Amino acid sequence: MTPQRILDSPLSWAVAGFAIGLGLAVNTGSVWLLAAGLGLFVLYLRAHGDADEATEGLLFAAGPTFMVAWLVGFIVHGLAF
Repeated sequence: MTPQRILDSPLSWAVAGFAIGLGLAVNTGSVWLLAAGLGLFVLYLRAHGDADEATEGLLFAAGPTFMVAWLVGFIVHGLAF
């Protein structure tokens, strides 16, 4: 599996978002990391170039997946800690 394919996968973005939410819950550092992650996602989309019909769905789904996984992470953090 190539590094680009890993970055294109919503699963890798979900793992990162969940880790941030689980580790930091909702605090200033967590929100800054979330904002930085979403900014990097937008820059990655721009650097990725024109959309390819075969991969654009998964590529675009990574951003919302990152945010939802962060939400799930801080909910689990709240329940577990």
